[in-house]
Formats: sequence, C-alpha cells, structure tokens
Amino acid sequence: MKFNQKTTEPLGFQLTPMLDVVFILLIFFVVTQKFILNEQDLDVEVPTAAGDEKDATRAIDEVIINAREVLADEPDSEIRARDKAANRKVGELVITINRQDYTLEQLDVPLRNLVNINEKQPVCIRADKDMRWEKVVQVVERCTSAGVYNVRFKKVKPGESQADIAKAAKG
Repeated sequence: MKFNQKTTEPLGFQLTPMLDVVFILLIFFVVTQKFILNEQDLDVEVPTAAGDEKDATRAIDEVIINAREVLADEPDSEIRARDKAANRKVGELVITINRQDYTLEQLDVPLRNLVNINEKQPVCIRADKDMRWEKVVQVVERCTSAGVYNVRFKKVKPGESQADIAKAAKG
C-alpha cells in the first residue's frame, strides 16, 4: 500500500464520505415520500384532462385539498363502510387536508390559518371525478372567503390511470 509523503493516510478512494452522502439522500427520499402520501386521499379519483407540462409543477408550500361527495351507489365497499361508520349522508361533502377530515363549514379555520402565515398561499383542489360541479364551486367559494386566491385543480393526464397514480404514491 502506498502512503502520502506528508501524512500517514493511504492514497486512494475514500469510501466513508460517499456512504454519508448516500445515506443522507436515502433519508431525504424517504421523508419526501412520506409527505406525498399524507397529502393525497387515495379515495379521490381525479378526472382526466389534457394540459401543459407546467401544470405538473407544484409549489413547495402548496396545500392539497381532497374533496369527494358521499355517493349512494359507491362501488368501493371500504369507502362505503367508512362513510357509514362516520354517519355521513348521501350528498355530503368530505374534505381532507393532511389526512384530517373537514366538513365544508369547518374548512374556513385551517384555510384562514394558512393565509395568516402566507397571504399568497397556493392551494390545489383534488376533486373526485364523480362530484357534482356545484360541490366543487362550494369548495372554491370557501377558499376565496378565507382569503385563498391562488387555487388550481389537479387532473390526470390522458393515458394515465388512477391505479398507476395510487401505486406510485404507495411506493
């Protein structure tokens, strides 16, 4: 083994700093994935629409509002059971922010708290494709009454299935 003339350290590739960087990147990706899972309510099936690639970009501090309507003929038995356990009525709006459920009337409080921190707070509404447009408008009205004007809607690109998105979100 050759040694440097001025020190007693061996010449060559240092493995320890590279391992440190790899572990830090691994931790970063695990934490980032956890944030993505918390923001999406997988019960919400987003509608399909064409659009620009810039639509896919997301602000760092953007808040995701998941909205769905309780359906009488809900095909998913798990969602039906949860709605029944929570005593939700048909036509009722279920709004989820960071895995916390809110009614339309309760939505003002978290939105006003966000606007107090950042008056240009970006919000993305993930409305279920089976929701009536009237309910989507009610969510937008609550956002504007709370002072949130930077609102966009989440959509799925044509050819991209909801199952693919759920699979990617679960990792």
